[in-house]
Amino acid sequence: MPMMGSVGLWWIFPLFGMGVMGFFAWMLFFRTRNPGHRYINPPDTRPDPLETARERYAQGLISKEEFDHIAERLVRTERRP
Repeated sequence: MPMMGSVGLWWIFPLFGMGVMGFFAWMLFFRTRNPGHRYINPPDTRPDPLETARERYAQGLISKEEFDHIAERLVRTERRP
């Protein structure tokens, strides 16, 4: 009696291996195309509070006393390394 499946499915293993290697090559390509683009912190786009206070004072929206109070608080609470 001949062995059933004597040809077998041996060809699946190299095919699977090529697929796995292709997947890793694809992942490596997309990770090195723009390295670290997801991991670099974006630039700080928040407006500077002191600059905002200066602009409001220049526009006449706040008084000199209010500007001095805001500037003093900002300087006092500024983080120092």
